[in-house]
Amino acid sequence: MQNLFSLNGKVIILTGGSGFLGSYYMRALRDAGAIVIDWDLKSGIDITDDQSVAAAIENVLEKYGRVDGLVNNAALDAKPHSDPASNWKPYEEFPMDLWERELAVNLTGAMRVTKVVVPYMMRQRFGSIIFVASDLALIAPNNSIYDAGRFKDIAYITSKAGLLGLMRAWASRLGSYNVRVNAFVPGGVFNGHSEEFVKKNGALNMLGRMAEPNEYSGAIIFLLSDASTFMTGSCMVMDGGRTAW
Repeated sequence: MQNLFSLNGKVIILTGGSGFLGSYYMRALRDAGAIVIDWDLKSGIDITDDQSVAAAIENVLEKYGRVDGLVNNAALDAKPHSDPASNWKPYEEFPMDLWERELAVNLTGAMRVTKVVVPYMMRQRFGSIIFVASDLALIAPNNSIYDAGRFKDIAYITSKAGLLGLMRAWASRLGSYNVRVNAFVPGGVFNGHSEEFVKKNGALNMLGRMAEPNEYSGAIIFLLSDASTFMTGSCMVMDGGRTAW
């Protein structure tokens, strides 16, 4: 059973690996034995740029000769109490430049990265791709948990919902090549939020709390490993029961 979850020697591309949750995924995947390549602005990869992504995949293939897994994790997401008020505007006032910027990273960026990776997975006839979505891809935001006059970023919500369609389309395309494509759907995760916000957010789910950052790593390992070889086109929801209510 232990070997089912091993990623020993597997070459995994992780977008947004320098971000908050990405850094946890990075450590967990490496602890499971994977070779993890971080595609992030901090590592010099811009997933909104065709040339940057094309050069990045060539570097991976030149060094390792294959790609076993891809985690589409990179995303822009406004944080409560920290990001500018423009990120939290009522939807009829939401700035279109922010809309386009977020979709360019969260949705189009995931498409761009997947497009350059899948030809090699199709050729080798194996691989696993994860789209990291959100519980807000399945449900509407409860804006009452935010400060008065602030509304959860509509571009983020839309882009995460779009990832589920993207996942299903790719799963349909790649199934005959033994390449699996799934979505991971996490709930709210604690990242230094105020005590008041943590209480409000936790009250939305059955466990009555926000997730700790390290609680999601097991799901990522599962979806990339041989423990999930008959799973594709699916959403793995880990949200404390929020979407079941």
